[in-house]
Amino acid sequence: MDVPHDPEADAVLTSLLGSLGESSSVFGAGRLGAEWSAKRLKTETHHAVIEVPPDETERVLNQVTQLVSAHTPATDDPVVTIRGVIGSGFASMNPTYVIVVLDRRESTLGIAAHAKEGLIKQRTAQKAVTKIREAIAL
Repeated sequence: MDVPHDPEADAVLTSLLGSLGESSSVFGAGRLGAEWSAKRLKTETHHAVIEVPPDETERVLNQVTQLVSAHTPATDDPVVTIRGVIGSGFASMNPTYVIVVLDRRESTLGIAAHAKEGLIKQRTAQKAVTKIREAIAL
């Protein structure tokens, strides 16, 4: 299964990398160059689907939201989607856009990670999926 191209992920990653360029230059001039470069970098993706024991779904949901975002989605829907950014790659410094889908009916957790990769491949998206898997201990 391939992870489809997500324009939202590209836009968020370009903006985040631009803000990193802004903070490392005089008067924020580096933002334009960093965004220009980020738009031209390939977005790498990695995904995994994990079986979740039915009695563990709420614990997994809470741990994922702590890692990915600041708030737990208040929903009783059987399918919950969480989107956010985590640090990954070397020293967890590369922003990685993640989409996590918990399906309570199927007892599965789907994780898709999107990251910009430069010349030195850090396997940032793959490391983000691993980071989430380790955080939920499944």
